[in-house]
Amino acid sequence: MEIESLTLPLPSLMLSVADFRVEAGNKVALVGRNGAGKTSLLEVMLGLRSGGELRGSLLGQDVERWHKDASLRARVGVQLQKAALPGWLQVSEIVAFHRSLYGRAGEDVAEALGVEPLRRKRYEWLSRGESQRVDLFLALAHRPELLFLDEPLTGLDPQFARSCMQLLEGMRDSTILMCCHTSEELRLASHVAWIADGRIAHYAARDALRLQLVGDHRLSFQCESDAVARALAASLASAHPQARLASVCEGRAILFGGDDLNAAARELVAHGDVESVEFGRSTLVDLLQHCARNT
Repeated sequence: MEIESLTLPLPSLMLSVADFRVEAGNKVALVGRNGAGKTSLLEVMLGLRSGGELRGSLLGQDVERWHKDASLRARVGVQLQKAALPGWLQVSEIVAFHRSLYGRAGEDVAEALGVEPLRRKRYEWLSRGESQRVDLFLALAHRPELLFLDEPLTGLDPQFARSCMQLLEGMRDSTILMCCHTSEELRLASHVAWIADGRIAHYAARDALRLQLVGDHRLSFQCESDAVARALAASLASAHPQARLASVCEGRAILFGGDDLNAAARELVAHGDVESVEFGRSTLVDLLQHCARNT
């Protein structure tokens, strides 16, 4: 998948992406704060948003051909938060229609997502989690080569979230572009694109981006007040150049950095104003929070 250039005016910003390429088989997570343009990027690629301009290709074919050729679109799977099916349709009718289009039963996907018990229900009667399961069935059952997913685990019970994760992990040859909201979704990704204010600020392998943006280590400590924690964090950052203050809230300071944070942690243990200290590796949650806080 390749975007040579993409522009779309949005109410609060201009979505503008250029020279963005996803290699076949890669799983790319789109991260960033709400309103940054993640879902809009998927919708433009799928030809679902007007008013913008797009030059690029999907699976080696120009996007304009994809938008007009049903045989090409059959190679794609899509799950979007804003999409909705006619409410009067029963789930059994939706499943039958999908199978008539793609010629694949997708029984393993239906079983994993618990679609069979929903067959007699109208789509409009489904709970948020149930409709998400049906939407994911429609996206995954025909084993597409290219998947566009918008926060796929949203609304799912833990059982079906695990099943969805296992299905996606098993699609090793498929290329995935996915808006990401949780660390569980991010764990599926081989690469991460951080979208900030309508632009791709960074694009790299997932763990490489975590090291670049956050650092390899996380240090947090608790003091009696924000003022004390902030002053102590500033002193640590001055003494340890790799340390970077991320936040101070209710007396707890969080810093990220490299190996020298280990020495900083030892210093804090002996400090009289520090009530507790935690030190360890940074996580995917830390990466998500960094991208949601910053622009």
